[in-house]
Amino acid sequence: MATASSKTVKAAIKKSTIETNPDFFQIPFEQHENETVVKECLQARYAPNTGKLQITVENDVFQLKWVPNTIDKESEAYHYAAVEFSKKKLYDRAIRNWQKALERNPDDVDYLYSLAILNFDRKKYAESIQLLEKAVSVCPIHYRALLLLGINWIKLRKFNKAEHYVLESHYLHDKNVLSYLNLGVIYSVKREFDKALEMYTRCTELSPKEARAYLGMARIHDMLNDRAAANTYFRKVIKLVPDSKLAEYSKRSIKLEDEEKHGLESDKLIDKKNISAEQRENQFSQGMGMYLHGKYKMSSTQYKSYLQSHPSDDYGWYLLGETLLRTGELEESADCFKRAIRLNGKRGVYYKSLGISLHYLGKSPDVIQVLKKAMELGKRDSLSLTLYGINLMFESRIDEGINVLQMAMKKNPNNPLAMYNLAMGLIKTHEEEKARQLLTRIEQFSYHAPIKEQAEKLKKTLTSGM
Repeated sequence: MATASSKTVKAAIKKSTIETNPDFFQIPFEQHENETVVKECLQARYAPNTGKLQITVENDVFQLKWVPNTIDKESEAYHYAAVEFSKKKLYDRAIRNWQKALERNPDDVDYLYSLAILNFDRKKYAESIQLLEKAVSVCPIHYRALLLLGINWIKLRKFNKAEHYVLESHYLHDKNVLSYLNLGVIYSVKREFDKALEMYTRCTELSPKEARAYLGMARIHDMLNDRAAANTYFRKVIKLVPDSKLAEYSKRSIKLEDEEKHGLESDKLIDKKNISAEQRENQFSQGMGMYLHGKYKMSSTQYKSYLQSHPSDDYGWYLLGETLLRTGELEESADCFKRAIRLNGKRGVYYKSLGISLHYLGKSPDVIQVLKKAMELGKRDSLSLTLYGINLMFESRIDEGINVLQMAMKKNPNNPLAMYNLAMGLIKTHEEEKARQLLTRIEQFSYHAPIKEQAEKLKKTLTSGM
């Protein structure tokens, strides 16, 4: 018979995960490295309705453990009976026994989760969601329930909700193949192809024979008109699961690589007034494919054609902005990012890219405002912090700029742009020796870059007694 200890649920969150995603965990700005603050925030985020939650720190990992208050023996008997009926596919009898178990002990996570799985398998997604929401209110660190909750929302095509729950599950247990697989699905549907490919790749690293991940990668490369890569992954699926429906789909999907060239040429003849939804999607995919191959002018042409008939696509405006940023059309790229933000102001990457455009345009006050918003929405990567710190110093906020640049270097210790500008700040605060050490590190990088020459010149001015 089960005991409270046998029903313990454990999860683990790496400190690096929290430092990379502080907004997701609702950690106050610049407090993500304060262990006490983080523990308090995690305790508040995962506070259970019943039972006890314990949080400890071991080897830079926050270990979370939930234990229920009590176990009802008669409820357990109904539960074990339900499990046996389910194994024999006597689902109605299984459901009745789990319902009886829940009547006696409505907060038992095992009963809620087991019944939710059965409802999910029978395509009763609303019923499954209701049970899982109860389960995660009782035990908020139940990463399996969170994952299944996200998958239910995928089935209902509510991808933003699905992303939240699957990410929560993933952060609590980052070795689950299914979380990577389903994040790949979500990002594919949201057309965040770079993130989708990253998730599918991580999935195959954990499970090299996961055919669904290779199929996901094949479909993305197919949409991006990278025929060679798509065919490679389709063939991988066929090899892994030769007699499956996935293999049948992959066999039908393999095409000659020459078709891509014909498709690109014929697209020039499309009448934009009579363009179909399929042709619009083709223009979008071709724009992405050209972008990934460095053909930015051609990519921007495709995106502009796509946006003429699809002007409310925020992601399309963002991608056009990215291509224009790379062709040096800075005012135009900034306008595209602003339009993307007007259509969808909840994506940190839009603000980050706008900040980059404004940085190149020399608009420091605007850069500070925009990048602050980007970081509030989760974009606290090394580049965002670097540009934020640089522009703070442009506005004579030297101490603030130094602090932010130091944060950027914690994210990426080999960031020469952050090093150089941090050295500039340290010179202004009369810490020449620290500045000299940073400049020396830049000089020691093995690759050639203009910033190495700048570092050498700045170091010489220090040596000559600046």
